[in-house]
Amino acid sequence: MVIKLILAFAIFSLSSCGILSKKESGLIEVQLLGTVHKPYCGGAKPSPDVEKGYYESMKFEKFHVLKGTAFTGDNELVKKIELDEAGKATLNLEPGDYLLVHADKFLSIDEFMAENGPVQPVHYNVKDKSCFQEWMKNPDLTFKVSSDTIIEMRVKAKCWVGTNPCIEYVGPPAP
Repeated sequence: MVIKLILAFAIFSLSSCGILSKKESGLIEVQLLGTVHKPYCGGAKPSPDVEKGYYESMKFEKFHVLKGTAFTGDNELVKKIELDEAGKATLNLEPGDYLLVHADKFLSIDEFMAENGPVQPVHYNVKDKSCFQEWMKNPDLTFKVSSDTIIEMRVKAKCWVGTNPCIEYVGPPAP
């Protein structure tokens, strides 16, 4: 019985030290939840619910957390994160302003196309490099941390091309 009490006290002490060190260091817990809206892309006549599309987690997507309110290219990198299977990540951040930028935006355009392509020109229209350069300059999310919080990021996908605004599907519609 004494061993159980000592063990319980040790576990409580260690866990409370972790909580106290987080609060003492001024870090705030931020839970990030990423979802993507996928539209109905054709096929059999859908029910009204199916026609609205659905939300899916942004599982295993990689992001950089940067300090600041605008993406200047020289923002301080705070953390590199990867969302889990449920599209979630938990961060401990200092109070302040932050940017969330998809890791793909740190690749060159050629590297991006090599990783995410090639696309068949018959079915896809890839806009010029200026579109990609403009897309890469914009953060995916800006947020302010002042207390423990949950932040939900929702993005919209397009049929057969995902979330990149510089690629359009122009192929045949689904049967």
